[in-house]
Amino acid sequence: MPGPAAPIVAAIWAWRAWRAYEAAMTAAELAEMAADMARRKQQVLQAMRETIEKMRDEIDVKSSTFAAADTGGNSTISRRAGESGTFRAYIERRLPFRPAISTVCRLALAIPIQVPRRIRNRVPGDMVETTIEVTLKQTTASLMFEGVDEALAWTSPLKAEPCYNAGTRRAYLGTPSTRPHRIGRVFPFWPRPRGSLAPDLVISEYRRQPFEVQNVFAAVEIKFPGDWLQPRQLNDYTRLMGAPEKVAALRVPEDCTDITPGGDRDRRTSPSGNRRR
Repeated sequence: MPGPAAPIVAAIWAWRAWRAYEAAMTAAELAEMAADMARRKQQVLQAMRETIEKMRDEIDVKSSTFAAADTGGNSTISRRAGESGTFRAYIERRLPFRPAISTVCRLALAIPIQVPRRIRNRVPGDMVETTIEVTLKQTTASLMFEGVDEALAWTSPLKAEPCYNAGTRRAYLGTPSTRPHRIGRVFPFWPRPRGSLAPDLVISEYRRQPFEVQNVFAAVEIKFPGDWLQPRQLNDYTRLMGAPEKVAALRVPEDCTDITPGGDRDRRTSPSGNRRR
């Protein structure tokens, strides 16, 4: 279904899928998932202790100030035919805090949350139920960004999957107003309000102000190995943000940045994730 209704329909079906999945999980599985989420938050907080303290000191500095030092993503690397040419402007967009974002994404790639998912297969004369492990790389990254935000009393410039009304473009704000509103039970990012859009990551320009569209420096679409950039998603976020310059793409690990111990230079992480999951 084309037009503005498309993201609404997609959100409804995604919500239904999550509700069905959540209902199928046992109490023990839900408890283990919650414990795994807590462990991932602690891991990233430990890994980013110095970065978090630095952010705490720089809380009143505009994000665009830090974007000036970024070199952008690597459009010379393509995981799929035509990707680098079609999405070059999004990939090469300068992002503030790219090293911090890269740290979180690499951790999510290395130690993703795994959840059991039951599937049914029909065999001659019977229906067999099996369980497979599903890795949630994007979910893991979002939980880590949320952990950083919480550690900074919800004044981090990095907002994980904040929801916006697709029609009015207004943000769903929590308490305080710099905290994304959540309606999920165990899984904080689902379900979402109907008719909403939620970029993977939003970078606020002024961190002590709500992440309304006018205060967003960039909405970032994050792609892990096996997942490719899609025009529809980037077009949705461009309409939401009101300008293509406010939308960026970050592929993991191709566009991630490493900081050397001395902090005097950076290097791009060599691509090792162009295989399907």
